[in-house]
Amino acid sequence: MQKHRMTGLLLAALLFTPLASADVRELASSPRWLTTKVYIDGAPETDVKAKYPGVVGISTWDPERNRYEFFYTDTGESKYNNGGGGYFFVTGDQKQHILVPDIGPTKTIVRRLETLNDREFTYSREVPRDMIDSNPPVRIHVVHAPYTGTVETRSAIKQ
Repeated sequence: MQKHRMTGLLLAALLFTPLASADVRELASSPRWLTTKVYIDGAPETDVKAKYPGVVGISTWDPERNRYEFFYTDTGESKYNNGGGGYFFVTGDQKQHILVPDIGPTKTIVRRLETLNDREFTYSREVPRDMIDSNPPVRIHVVHAPYTGTVETRSAIKQ
């Protein structure tokens, strides 16, 4: 059942989403992206990365295959087994970036695409404040830049 639902979702994405558009291809302008800042909506001057470690890391995006994978910044180990890898697509209006993890507790994650070019990839989404489920929601903005560091990433995605 899960596999059929995901297949249908991906088929719809392929039919209605211009994955080869210049904007989406900017994800491929760098082989890896690094989270450089996290801030709460309305407070871009305050970096709160330490309170949102689940969204911080190195990421890879493959627009040709619609695949993504997230990695820890200190070790380069994959976050795949915790929902950190799977399929993605961008809506035709270029406003939503949607993740469909292969495995893990989350089924889909819808993120608002804020900036996407060869120097910056920023999305925003609502999460509980400080990622504590009982806290009220806030909109966080997660900023990425092309990763130029020395940490090697090791993919866990089966080809």
